[in-house]
Amino acid sequence: MDHFEIAPGAGQPIGDELRSRLLEPFIAATRAALAEMAGTEVIVRAAVQTGLSQALGDVSAVVRLTSATNSYLVLGFPKRTAATLAERVLDHVLKAIDDDLICDCMGEIANVVAGQAKTLLAGTPYQFSFSLPRVVIGTASELVPSPGQDYLAVVFDTDLGEIAMQLQ
Repeated sequence: MDHFEIAPGAGQPIGDELRSRLLEPFIAATRAALAEMAGTEVIVRAAVQTGLSQALGDVSAVVRLTSATNSYLVLGFPKRTAATLAERVLDHVLKAIDDDLICDCMGEIANVVAGQAKTLLAGTPYQFSFSLPRVVIGTASELVPSPGQDYLAVVFDTDLGEIAMQLQ
């Protein structure tokens, strides 16, 4: 998958309150994590509420968020973007960057995003705790806990490629 597209009409706009109180902290967390870890700027290309049947991306990192209910953060990357991010993040690693290191790195990115968002949402109705990420390369439909349910979906552009974030 080289390009994430959310088809026109496939999603609906996200309400102002939900966007500002819940989604924006996750967007800010993604920007901060990738700026720190990979030195890249993150720009929002699209943000919608939609029903998705599977995780977006060839490499997916899933973090369970626990609050009054269970929800999920899914970061999806095209394989090329994941490999490029891993190379940037692991710049001083002497070992060749293989699929295992790519998965570890994408998991760590998801972990940092969840940690940043947790800090930003502390003391709000959206505060949560979170699990360690699970990462897979390939179809991640088994990682998406409730296919067909509404998600908040954000597609980001960076100089290293695009990234998708899904919140359920």
